[in-house]
Amino acid sequence: MDFSRHGNSGFYVEADPTLPNKLKKMQNLTSQIEVLALVGKELISDEVMHKLLTKLFLPGSGVVVFDASTLGVVVDGEVSTSNDVIREALSGVSNDKVLIPVNCHGNHWCSIMINLEGGTVDVYDSSSSSYLVGVRAVAQKMMILLPTNVKKPARVRTFESSQGVQTDSYNCGIYVLLGFEMFCGAEPLGYLDKKTLQCLR
Repeated sequence: MDFSRHGNSGFYVEADPTLPNKLKKMQNLTSQIEVLALVGKELISDEVMHKLLTKLFLPGSGVVVFDASTLGVVVDGEVSTSNDVIREALSGVSNDKVLIPVNCHGNHWCSIMINLEGGTVDVYDSSSSSYLVGVRAVAQKMMILLPTNVKKPARVRTFESSQGVQTDSYNCGIYVLLGFEMFCGAEPLGYLDKKTLQCLR
């Protein structure tokens, strides 16, 4: 593959010649094996999504990562978690950006992105599907549960990205991760074709 056409310096990494041997030695039933979900053609799990986000956005970066498992699986705009649990999870935010990955029906990732300093809430669905209606309902509910000392966003908007519309059934997590990075100021990659998505996985 020709990687030279990808000019976004935020995604440059050095090759690790020992990686194939490390993967061969990895036991099948360890938590490390979940990382291989990125390589395969399947939905990223809640745990892998959270691990990736906490590595991308370290504590003190002005970004708060909301654990998707706190919400549970979102079905038609409803969450299985009580308002008290969500309110407690949001209690420490102030002027941060809050990233909330949303697992819809257990088979598709969407996201809610809150900029408390700017007073905005964005929702994102890489496939522009009907899931977005349910995610918008969850975002409106979460706005009410924000701490009283923060600026309350006035409305929920749809996040506009230059990534294009997802056409497969398994890369939604990659789109969501890139959307989070762009929301936090990363340089956009532009339209994501099949080869670019394979490189990113």
